Amino acid sequence: MRIVVVDDILEVGNTVARALDGSGHEVRVLLSPAALGTALTGHRFDLAFVDLDFSYESSETGLTALRHLSGAGVPAVVYSADSEENRALLLLAAFQHFAPLALLSKSATQDHIRALVGRLTESGMAPVTDRLSDRYRPHATPTLLDQLVRNRTDLTIWRLLSRYATRGEVAIAAHVHPRTVDKFLSTHYPVMRAVEARLRSAAHEPESETPKKHLLAPMHAFAVKHAMFFADAEVQALVDQRPPPTRTTSSASRAARRYRGRT
Repeated sequence: MRIVVVDDILEVGNTVARALDGSGHEVRVLLSPAALGTALTGHRFDLAFVDLDFSYESSETGLTALRHLSGAGVPAVVYSADSEENRALLLLAAFQHFAPLALLSKSATQDHIRALVGRLTESGMAPVTDRLSDRYRPHATPTLLDQLVRNRTDLTIWRLLSRYATRGEVAIAAHVHPRTVDKFLSTHYPVMRAVEARLRSAAHEPESETPKKHLLAPMHAFAVKHAMFFADAEVQALVDQRPPPTRTTSSASRAARRYRGRT
């Protein structure tokens, strides 16, 4: 089997190569999503291990690499440092839009890598079901991620929230009225809390008695933590390509309405 590892740190790819040494699998390491896109024009791979953050080699994230692989019909495993919280939204997007077979932590041993490749080979590349992957797979429609970023305007405000800490600054930069920012905060605050609970694999209880004036600081902190996700051009493309929303009412949406009704 021909395996490609897409990671900006060469040693990470070499770890996979050493784990599979002597197994008959051919492993190739590429350092960026762009390098993968080029390689796919002349090579066929049977499986890919994909990182999410290519800060050393590329501003593109693993979502771009997954798009290249999806277009070429190559199944993928997300190979990421799951403990790094700033990649959590990228993981949600990866599982929602590209359905990777599994999530493998970079702390995994060579035995774990061999076992995963063996399991995928024996199952004919069936997705792996485990608690780690299930945390990021979509559970409902619309997904929490779709509610967090509904459109280009939402994405713009999230990006600005990662840079500015006052509603006035955000409004000026977004060219909107401050009341538009207030509405965004009240609508998205409970969704943000639901996302945080999901990422902790914890039950979500709607926020109660949270004054509007206290919404900005935690949402600014959330935007800063996930700035790489909100800034990703691939995320913008996915938002722009999204079909019109359905009338399905989610628990997070209901929570948002309850919150607005108390204020």
